[in-house]
Amino acid sequence: LFLKQSRLGMAIRAVEQNQDAELLIGVRPLVVYLTIFAISAAFAAAAGIMLGSTRFVTATMGSGPLLNAFIVVILGGLGSLGGTIVGAYLIGFLEALAISILGLYWSPVVLFTVMVAVLIIKPTGLFGVE
Repeated sequence: LFLKQSRLGMAIRAVEQNQDAELLIGVRPLVVYLTIFAISAAFAAAAGIMLGSTRFVTATMGSGPLLNAFIVVILGGLGSLGGTIVGAYLIGFLEALAISILGLYWSPVVLFTVMVAVLIIKPTGLFGVE
């Protein structure tokens, strides 16, 4: 709704689709990039505040979810939103299955094995295009 109805959303979509045409209609890409970065930083700060109020904050506290997100993107294929969604469900299912069968400490091994197998069999990911 935000990307389709607001002026900023339309400018973001214009920058994403065609920078040359966007310059012709008078939208400055640097302003759009800075605005997107500021919005992203605000969301990250809000998430950090909420998570920091319930857990002990360390420098490496986001490494686990970051590695899972990395595996999901590789599994689904870069640039494929549908592949990322399917990859996220598949990784979540595999992680839950590995934890219940092998234990908590073996689930990263299973996920990395699946990631390496996908990279060997189909380097662009399950839904990626070449």
